[in-house]
Amino acid sequence: MKIFLQLPFIVSIAIITAVCIAIFFFIQKLVERKIPHEKLLENHAIGGFMYNAVCVIYAVLIAFVVFVIWNKMEITNSRIEQEASNLTSLYYDATVFPDSIKKEIQSTIREYTKRITKDEWESLAYGKKDDEAQKQFIKLNRIFLSVKSEQVPNTEVLSQSLKNLQEIREFRRHRILSSRQNMPDILWLVLIVNSVIIVVFTFFFSTKNNRHQYVMTSFLVFVSVLVLYLIYVLDNPFVGADAIKPDAFQPLLDIIKRTGK
Repeated sequence: MKIFLQLPFIVSIAIITAVCIAIFFFIQKLVERKIPHEKLLENHAIGGFMYNAVCVIYAVLIAFVVFVIWNKMEITNSRIEQEASNLTSLYYDATVFPDSIKKEIQSTIREYTKRITKDEWESLAYGKKDDEAQKQFIKLNRIFLSVKSEQVPNTEVLSQSLKNLQEIREFRRHRILSSRQNMPDILWLVLIVNSVIIVVFTFFFSTKNNRHQYVMTSFLVFVSVLVLYLIYVLDNPFVGADAIKPDAFQPLLDIIKRTGK
């Protein structure tokens, strides 16, 4: 299924919708052959109320899921931006350290930033971290832990740098965990079954002009696919054409490029 995430959103929706409409039309044809039009008309009075109840339950469930998934993605985006901001602060604050320590800190940050924006970002699509990026981050931690307060003219900068480093550690952990956490399968099962029921429910209604019913069913299938696929895209924030990009780190990469290092 993740192969669709590599395609543009519209292309994926068009393919999945076409397949689903073909399947549902086949089922609808079978129902029409088995149950005469007059019998289906009898379902309209009571079936309409039941259909409305099913749709309301489904709408509440969809609204809840979209809200939770969207909120999760917003938090992930926010923490990535904070991670990049703190890393930039570390790079700038390194100028107060002695030259030997400053060069070691900035060179490690350069390697770490380049690594996470390329190799590690690609690994996040598979819920993995990059081992080399992890090594660079561990190295950065060791550098700061080895710095003694008497080596730094401004101890407040050292304290703030250690705090920034601790926060980066948490933001990094959250970023990696976010790439691994997806909606439970049971929730996907409930959403898909509900969508199928809503479409199949319409087969027990009938109109004199079958073409009108086919058009309405097509719209219903399209909307259902659109919503479910949107949830799927949001549930895989680091995968495909609409994935989160490492743009938050671009200002730091620009700084590194300007220094000519």
